[in-house]
Amino acid sequence: MATVFSERLFSRFEREMGPCADELGIPRAIFHRPDVEYSLESYFRLLDCTARSGYPDIGFRVGSSMDLADIGALGHAVKAAPTVGQGLALWSRYLFVMAHGNVIRIDAGQDIAVVSWAYTELYSGLHEQDTEIAVSCIARTIAELSGRNVKPTQVEFQHPRPDHSQRMDEFFGCPLLYNRRGNRLIYPKGCLNLANPNSDPSLLRALDFYLAERIKVREDEEEKLVEKVRHFIANSLSEGTPEIGNIAATLGLSARTLQRRLAAHNIVFSDLVDAARYDIALEYVRDGEYSLTEIALMLGYSEQSAFSRAFRRWAKCSPQQARDARRTTQSSAAR
Repeated sequence: MATVFSERLFSRFEREMGPCADELGIPRAIFHRPDVEYSLESYFRLLDCTARSGYPDIGFRVGSSMDLADIGALGHAVKAAPTVGQGLALWSRYLFVMAHGNVIRIDAGQDIAVVSWAYTELYSGLHEQDTEIAVSCIARTIAELSGRNVKPTQVEFQHPRPDHSQRMDEFFGCPLLYNRRGNRLIYPKGCLNLANPNSDPSLLRALDFYLAERIKVREDEEEKLVEKVRHFIANSLSEGTPEIGNIAATLGLSARTLQRRLAAHNIVFSDLVDAARYDIALEYVRDGEYSLTEIALMLGYSEQSAFSRAFRRWAKCSPQQARDARRTTQSSAAR
């Protein structure tokens, strides 16, 4: 079962969320203790119940006021990172320690960096509040780590425009798009290299070691293995083709042991890499605003031609043909 640790995420919102916690049978200890582990579905339902009980902006309120310390050791590690990009990479890498089912992905292209928040565990209709927590907190974190109050150039949400969208406009300070295929923040690529004036290398080394050990044991049932591998593949694509040895080492395994354990599920590592690349490529190609060169680089290809060949193998058409087909479908639907 996918779970999440309470940390201090909701510690300031017991008044708003407490009655729904009681209704759902979630212990109120989640507002006071960082070590309470409860199901991801309960977490989503708590947010949804609170939104329907008079606080429709609860996700945005939590995310826009959140300090990284509210997510425990992971947040402290991010705050100690030397640059914005390294802080986001830590968050992406170790998010599994705090919560299953969510992925932060950083895709660096030629001129832009796209920070995405996605779900591997689906609870239909329950993602809106959590998305606003995550996307708001990511924007707040990037501004804090840069020391320059950096703003995104565009933010995209999968859900419809909420009634509190004006407050969100003011917070993000850029165009917000809704009903999109993904939840993303777009920044100039150079933002990733901005130095964190409050970095702490000694603290970072200690926390990195702690989190690396925690991710090896976090929910170590066999059925979580494939989810973990998918998580690390998606997070490392922009650095090039993921290597099984690197991911195995992250999990405290040898490459041969990881291959054997995946084979027990009738899964081949290279197929997972291909599937991750195709899912992300399709998402970017169909949205239409990203150049094919940007997409190729964000997926770890050194040139567009290699990406186009791979895409044709997956989809039986070129990226441009897939994009044109999507535009034709949208145009027909609009008439």
